[in-house]
Amino acid sequence: MIRVLLRLVAAAFLLLLLATPALAQGRLVITDPDSLLDRAALERAAAPLLRRDAEVAIYLVDEGGASDFQNRLTRDGLLTNGAHRTKMIAIYVSTNPRYSAIRYGDGWNAALDVSLGGTKNYELIRTQSLNPGLSDGKYTTSFATALGAIEAAIASPPSPNASINVDTVPIAAGGLTLAAAAAGGVVLVRRRRAAKTRAEAERQHKEAREGVATMITSLGQRFRNADEKARFDAVSYAPVDVERLKRAQAAAQARFAQVQTQFDDVGEQFQRYAKPELAQINASTAAYDQVRALADAVAQELSAVEQMRLDLDALARQAPEEIARAKKS
Repeated sequence: MIRVLLRLVAAAFLLLLLATPALAQGRLVITDPDSLLDRAALERAAAPLLRRDAEVAIYLVDEGGASDFQNRLTRDGLLTNGAHRTKMIAIYVSTNPRYSAIRYGDGWNAALDVSLGGTKNYELIRTQSLNPGLSDGKYTTSFATALGAIEAAIASPPSPNASINVDTVPIAAGGLTLAAAAAGGVVLVRRRRAAKTRAEAERQHKEAREGVATMITSLGQRFRNADEKARFDAVSYAPVDVERLKRAQAAAQARFAQVQTQFDDVGEQFQRYAKPELAQINASTAAYDQVRALADAVAQELSAVEQMRLDLDALARQAPEEIARAKKS
């Protein structure tokens, strides 16, 4: 009887060992509404990270920014109450306006949060591995290169003095966490969490501000193009259409001026704080998000004006063709 029990225990233990690698697998989320990515290539690029039990998310969207990134992370269960899942790694790219960002959980701080020459390693990966190919439309290559750079950083974490700390025992992360807790105590852990929370809030604030600034620059160029085309409206369209275009464009420009004013006001208000508190940082981020929503509305109004001119141009091209067909008949 005892032998039978021992055999059953041994078999159960063997099954547990065999099941462990499968349980350790992470997950991969790919959001690509326009089907611009090679999913198989990204699955291969993400495989080493997934074997580390990472939760990897890839986002390539046409229109977005910091707020959209945060909403998608929340929707996919990678961000809860402002805190990222410990082993999440997310790479986000918006093509209009151009925006990219990398976020990650505390489990990868040793590889990605370290400062090299005054710049965090995740930012170096974003600017040096992700961004270069985006302008040429090499989206799959850009994401794959960034994933490879992240994997390399985790395998051999860099240190601030540019040396490399070879990670020969990845499974020691739990032991290191326990050692840090024992050495630092509860107070140190709380301070560290507070510092991480503030750093995350500052990062979101920076991304929100830069996202709105980029969109305002893009809108400014589009309005300049619209103004240039408006010079020829009187000789191209009927008076009633000219007036309709004039009113619509003027209304969009007025609201764009409001967006620019509000953006400046938010920045000036934040600059008044010598050392902003966490609540003030979050409030400023929320204000930038509101400006972004207004800018999105202006972009839609301007798109309507641009589409109006395209439709009128199409009608103008059709008229001579219809006259020619009438003469032939």
